[in-house]
Amino acid sequence: MYKKNIYLWLLYDFANSIVYIAFFLYFSQWIVVDAGLPDLYFNFSFVVASLALFLSAPIAGFFLDKHWRRITGLRWTTVAIFVFYSLTSFFAINNHPLSALIFFSLGLYFYLLSFSFYNPLIQTLATPDTIGKISGLGICANYLGHISGLFLTLLFASAKISFFGAPPRVETLLPATVCFFLFALPAIIFFREDKKAKQKIKFQEALLGCFKETRTLFSFKQISIFILTFFIYSNATSTIVNNLPIYLDKVWHLDDMAKNYLILGILIMSAAGAFASGFIADKIGHKRTLKFILGGWLIILPTAAITSNFYFYLTLAVLIGLFNGSLMAVSRSVLARLAPLEQTNLAFSYYSIIERSSSIF
Repeated sequence: MYKKNIYLWLLYDFANSIVYIAFFLYFSQWIVVDAGLPDLYFNFSFVVASLALFLSAPIAGFFLDKHWRRITGLRWTTVAIFVFYSLTSFFAINNHPLSALIFFSLGLYFYLLSFSFYNPLIQTLATPDTIGKISGLGICANYLGHISGLFLTLLFASAKISFFGAPPRVETLLPATVCFFLFALPAIIFFREDKKAKQKIKFQEALLGCFKETRTLFSFKQISIFILTFFIYSNATSTIVNNLPIYLDKVWHLDDMAKNYLILGILIMSAAGAFASGFIADKIGHKRTLKFILGGWLIILPTAAITSNFYFYLTLAVLIGLFNGSLMAVSRSVLARLAPLEQTNLAFSYYSIIERSSSIF
């Protein structure tokens, strides 16, 4: 194991969060609130990307287990993310919302696919006794990237800096995309992974092999139960995260500055939750920690949904951040402990599909 790989892995999680927060926070509002496209169009982009991911990620996971290196896939998807999000930014700057949404969907697909290569790398970085800690640190780095991206984009969203003469929300997109690529470069250049022997691959045989390996993977009862459970609770959490800025705008009528401060508080608590939960899971057990976190969600989420008191909602929103960061960290560590070593990539392909696309349902 190369120790520097841990730092490079954490840096990549930090990097991809910078671009995510900009598009999650500002592109969603520009396309719906400013450009006037229905919010169904914005959510449909997740449907398209999710369907594409569903069709391709398991096959990619199978090839990773048998033939490919994960870092190679991460390199190609990182370049694709940069290219398509840059094109999205270009069309948004020139006020072509439909073209921007199309390229956003393509960028989103490669962003989602990148986790099929990124997440399985955790098994090369941690021992069974430290996997919770490493997963928690990764999610913590993820939220620190969100926080950094929020501060970076505030300069553009508040119109203090303008490069293109575009609406402030649009000005945030390209700087965030460039920062993502710059921070991701060390990982995709210097991350070390052992090479695999080159083999000739027949796609039809590989496809049949993928189906067979999938059936074998889900024959493990604990994995099937976890994946089903993960699918159910991700339906709620993914939908909340994807639509939070629009919800804050349309329901609570917050301006961008107020939304930024609230989301900043949520992100800080998410980072704290991820950091703490990984250590706790290694100490008291990953399944027990996961059950406690889900119990917290069951209380907080319905309460936040029905409250009409904004100040009470603020308190609940910050608690949602704490439990969301914890949930992401421990969910990943649970699967890393359950998945057979020879099927790690395939297992995490299905994990990525569910984690990033369950809001389609």
